[in-house]
Amino acid sequence: DSSSAGESGRAMIFADATLSAPWWAPTDIYCLNADGALFDAAVAAFSNLQIPVVALNDKGRIVSISGEEEKNQSITMKEAVNKEKRKLTHKNIPFSLTCKLHKKYILADPTAEEESIMDTLVTVVLDSSDQNVAFNKSGGNALAGSSAINQARKRGKELKQILADMDID
Repeated sequence: DSSSAGESGRAMIFADATLSAPWWAPTDIYCLNADGALFDAAVAAFSNLQIPVVALNDKGRIVSISGEEEKNQSITMKEAVNKEKRKLTHKNIPFSLTCKLHKKYILADPTAEEESIMDTLVTVVLDSSDQNVAFNKSGGNALAGSSAINQARKRGKELKQILADMDID
């Protein structure tokens, strides 16, 4: 068991074309039982993110409101935004792949034990249009990054096919 309760993740910035402003969502990951690739799990979790009900208060600040506060009108709303929680829509779905590199070998989706014994860790996030949206590499040579990007592109094609075969809303 390689759990690490209380480990904190990275912040992510995302935007939705139907929103009037971008949202910033700090991501805290609390691991009960992790076995590697935590950033990949965080990217996947954002695919199911629901945006809360928000409004502008008297001072022009965006505040989150609950249904009860909305009924009591304890917050004076100049403009209601997003009347109900809704799922974040993605123009292009992000796919994340973490690889460990050792000499000329690439190991995709390493376990926590494998992550701890190899030198180079590379995380690549591509969207469904094959654009690189995030890249993180620690250690190793420059070629290691391009090898991981190629591996992520192959994995992205596989995942796109799986999603196309599924009946998703």
